[in-house]
Amino acid sequence: MRGMRRASLALGVATAVMIGLAGSALGQSAASDEKITLNVGTTSDMVSSNVFKACCTSEYEMMLLNYNMLYGFSAKDLSPVPELTPGCEPSSDYMTWTCPIRDDVKWHDGEQLTADDIAFTYRFILDNGLSVFKDYLPYNPTFETPDDYTLVWKSEEPTLAPTVPPYIPIMPEHVWGKLDGKPAKEIRAFEEIPAVGSGPFQLTEWKPDQFWRMEAVPGNFFGTPAIDEIVFHVYGNDEAMVQALKSKEIDFAYDLPPTLANSLRGEEGIAINEEAADYHTNLAFNFGGQAKAHPSVYGSPPETEETNHPALHDHAVRLAIAHAIDKQALADVVFQGAAQPADTFISPDKAFWHLDIPAADEYDFNIDEANQILDDAAYTERTADGVRIDPASGEPLVLDILAITNSRGSVKSGELMAGWMKDIGIQFDVRVVSESKAYVEWENGTFDAYIWSWGGDPDPDFNMSVYTTAQCLGWSDGCYSNPTLDQLYDEQRKTFDRDARQQIVQDFERIHYEDIPEIALVYPELLHAYRTDTFEGYVPTPTNGGAFLFGWRVDSYMNLKPVVAGGANGPVSDEGGMSTGLLIAIGAIVVIAVAAFVVMGRRRSEEDEA
Repeated sequence: MRGMRRASLALGVATAVMIGLAGSALGQSAASDEKITLNVGTTSDMVSSNVFKACCTSEYEMMLLNYNMLYGFSAKDLSPVPELTPGCEPSSDYMTWTCPIRDDVKWHDGEQLTADDIAFTYRFILDNGLSVFKDYLPYNPTFETPDDYTLVWKSEEPTLAPTVPPYIPIMPEHVWGKLDGKPAKEIRAFEEIPAVGSGPFQLTEWKPDQFWRMEAVPGNFFGTPAIDEIVFHVYGNDEAMVQALKSKEIDFAYDLPPTLANSLRGEEGIAINEEAADYHTNLAFNFGGQAKAHPSVYGSPPETEETNHPALHDHAVRLAIAHAIDKQALADVVFQGAAQPADTFISPDKAFWHLDIPAADEYDFNIDEANQILDDAAYTERTADGVRIDPASGEPLVLDILAITNSRGSVKSGELMAGWMKDIGIQFDVRVVSESKAYVEWENGTFDAYIWSWGGDPDPDFNMSVYTTAQCLGWSDGCYSNPTLDQLYDEQRKTFDRDARQQIVQDFERIHYEDIPEIALVYPELLHAYRTDTFEGYVPTPTNGGAFLFGWRVDSYMNLKPVVAGGANGPVSDEGGMSTGLLIAIGAIVVIAVAAFVVMGRRRSEEDEA
């Protein structure tokens, strides 16, 4: 959606891309004429500066810093808090919401932000069919602005959408208005650097595969940070990033594998930020349909024909694959124990919404059972190499599996699964590709399955939307369609009682689990390393088990100070330093987003539509 920041999490396997690094913050002083620069390391580059192509962690961190939203998330538990509004008030039927808009917010180019910009952003998404954000705007809403600082959100059905919140960066009409009505492909091709937003930092430079730079914007309503800029450095592998941390070329290293993180424990001037498991790595199947959806989404046919294997539509094949995967081995071998075997697509940290599948109903690792399932389904004929043949199409069960180079654990998981599949007569041809290449394959449907990762918003609505029919070439992995899940998704949106909604969400999870459009493999932990002798004042969000950076709030960036400059301030308030605003009380029907930080994000719309 975050998101999502769909978790596109880093496992670099290439040789290091050694780049020119800005100087460490060590030795920088507030009294110095030198810029105070926070240097952050990652192995995942942005794919685009265009918010309508955002999919993954890096783009969402840029968006978090560069733009504002109508509502944001609290530091304590990620429940909704006002951002560009002091709080929206619903009508008695929850079909009309009136939102006063702050009058003290300016765009980075000095223009005033008004309610018209917010209304424009929402209309722009709906009118131009920009699927990356459209599910945040349900029930054919309209947006009126009776004056410069009032937004009226009207819906055809009762909704809590304005305060869930909609994870939509608000865009300046005077910049994006010229693209209104243009083909979606042209909209997504627009690259604007410097990127005009209203957030506390501005994207001012980006050199793909090297770094992107964000400069502080003084006087933002979040406050004025002590740091002058953030430079996000992109590394070809984790080892190179760790060496940069040790040599003080960077101050923070994002998402390290356990072996490297553990090697840094006890290192002078370095500490580890342990973030609770809050996303899942999955094997997602491609069901086809991209060619049919492509013209309506992009305005033109796809460049190539989709290549999904017809046998993937057979539940028996997907069930056999599920029984042939040893999830505990993936957790132990690939993630060195820093992961839990997964079952459903909502991770356990969101305890209220997560459905824990009983052990008796889980797809246990059982090669004999997997073989029996395929035998019973008439996949008995084999090639000379022992690969089963699909009795319907006559095609061998040779599956094209994408493993993404900078998605942590993807490549090694693919290698292990290929070995297990051989034991049941299915051939996994694991094809290692970059994230950008994976998006091209996804857009055209030229794969059978891929190994990637999903996070999501604190509220389950986004995660559920991924598996709806309407998200083909939106957020969907492989154009999966199940009318029952479509119905349940819509039903939970109209259910205001939290306990009743929980039941619908968990019904959705169970049906999804049983139908197997994907296989949730593991829930990985996230480990980050940072220097304690350059900056201090990191703030975890949420408070318990949260991340310092690449999260849902800007607290750390606003709070950090060089160690030599005299220490850090206290944490930013739940409202992000806003002068007013408490979340409106709407009684028992408030949908409170529970718990733990999620690296929202992965996909859709990344290299997707370029």
